[in-house]
Amino acid sequence: MTAPRRILIIQLRRIGDVILTTPALRALKSRYPQAEIDFLVEEPGMQALAGNPDISRILVYHGGPWQTWAWLWRARCLGYDWVIDYLGNPRSALLTAVSGAVVRAGYARTTHRWAYNHLLVQPEKSVYTGLEKILVLKSLGVEVEGQDFMPRVFLASKPAQPENLIGLSPTSRKVTRRWPPASFAELGRLLRERFGCRIVVFWGPGERALAEETAAAIGLGARVCDPTPQLADAARELVRCRLLVTNCNGLKHLAVASGVPTVTVHGSSDPASWTPPHPDHASVRLDELFCIACRLNVCPRHLECFKDLSPQRVLAAVSSLLERVPAP
Repeated sequence: MTAPRRILIIQLRRIGDVILTTPALRALKSRYPQAEIDFLVEEPGMQALAGNPDISRILVYHGGPWQTWAWLWRARCLGYDWVIDYLGNPRSALLTAVSGAVVRAGYARTTHRWAYNHLLVQPEKSVYTGLEKILVLKSLGVEVEGQDFMPRVFLASKPAQPENLIGLSPTSRKVTRRWPPASFAELGRLLRERFGCRIVVFWGPGERALAEETAAAIGLGARVCDPTPQLADAARELVRCRLLVTNCNGLKHLAVASGVPTVTVHGSSDPASWTPPHPDHASVRLDELFCIACRLNVCPRHLECFKDLSPQRVLAAVSSLLERVPAP
């Protein structure tokens, strides 16, 4: 296949998914260093791409019927050789289909595969999403290696040594990915007693009340994070932490990409897909539960995966990881 001169990557939404696309960007730029690589994304996902040296242009997609028609025209006029659709929803598939690119690629499993002339075949077994987005490029004949699969952002400089501060992120859009705030609060008290650390509770739009409830239940030495209207603000807060204990959410991926160690509590989500196989990142779940990692957004039972997961069990994973991250 002829080496592309211009490539368009489409990942319109979900900050975590945008961040997890950065390893594939790096792999493409390494394989085709002379190629221009543009990235089409919505707000606020574009913030995660600021300063990325592998991107030539960040194109911000705005919704609405007239905007959609404008982008259909623009996608064709920009003259891409390759368009790779990592999202696979109706809009991104249509943009790919009308682009006129020689290579119009998208996932083979999506219902919109009619839009593509090259199908990206995913591994049969679950692998970390940052790695998977690299491996599917082999479907295009791209010779890529999978060793450099960690996502990266360029939003904050990590200090030489973080503070004796542990971050907690008790929020998630989906209830089947949300360990209860009371469990986070008990974990926070245990961490304070064992490590003498301070606790900062992170929150996003519409989540401050939950964060304040969690911090109040922890008590002494705990506070809610200052408002972080931009991703760069959140990254600057994260890099001050020795470690982040989190649900499976976007902030977790921002922490990983910022070089902050993480311990993720998993219920319906599969750690093989969302937690990198790296010594700085651990996951905790009730492996013995028959329905664990069900991938459902609504639990047909009673959320035993979270209700029966004790703070002490999570503390063990956090303690093990903290041994590798020396206290100030």
